Amino acid sequence: MFTWGPKYLIGLSVMAWISALAYGLITGGDIVGVLSYGFKGGVGDHLGYTLLQALFAVTAVLSGVLFTNRDGESETLAKIAGTEVVPEVTAPTAPSYWGALAAAGVACLMLGVAISSVFLYLGIAVILVVAIEWLSLAWSDRATGDPETNSAIKDRLLGPIEIPMLGSLGIAAMMIGISRIFLAVSKIGAVVAGGIIATVIFGTAVALAQTDAPRKFISAAVAGLAVMVIGGGVVGAIAGERDVHGHDDDHSEEDDHSEDGESTEEGLLINE
Repeated sequence: MFTWGPKYLIGLSVMAWISALAYGLITGGDIVGVLSYGFKGGVGDHLGYTLLQALFAVTAVLSGVLFTNRDGESETLAKIAGTEVVPEVTAPTAPSYWGALAAAGVACLMLGVAISSVFLYLGIAVILVVAIEWLSLAWSDRATGDPETNSAIKDRLLGPIEIPMLGSLGIAAMMIGISRIFLAVSKIGAVVAGGIIATVIFGTAVALAQTDAPRKFISAAVAGLAVMVIGGGVVGAIAGERDVHGHDDDHSEEDDHSEDGESTEEGLLINE
């Protein structure tokens, strides 16, 4: 017998799948393409079709999980764990900021669709990192009954990849924000903006290094700098890029003048 959770999610997954097929056909796809996920034929608008199919996949998996443990019934959980009583559930002890970062990733996705594709790639990277970190945190919080042991397990599991992964994501986000600012302002404005940003980043790093600030304060300061830079990048992307005149334009003008001179000389020779 199905419990309430699987019933709801199965209905949602079926609705998402039918909606994906209908959306693909309405936006120019063919029946073979939408049924084969684009392997043979077209699927219409790729973005909407992909989002609806992703919703179908997520809800289908979740419905299977809830059907297996029957919405978390105590008898079913005890049977799965192989014990006579339900295993003790340890409440999470460490605060999680991954929800807020996931919301920022979704915002980057929307900005990427509306403004610039570079924010789309940034949003995808943020969501992937959040998925890895959030899943590992949810697993480690319930690995044992000791919070310190759970934290040590998480650090040992993700330590080799966590710092390079988060560092690369932070550098990419800062570079995207700074580049959008530089492209939106004039040449002199880009020099001034670069000097101000470099001074603020360097000054903040020196100030934090000279103080015994707690880890939460350092994380908040770094996050605040990242938000300001990315926010400036969003404003710059909305404003648009300035007209950049490179050497090619100069060469083209010189070529035009030379061609005009050659044509004038040829005309004089013909007249003579």
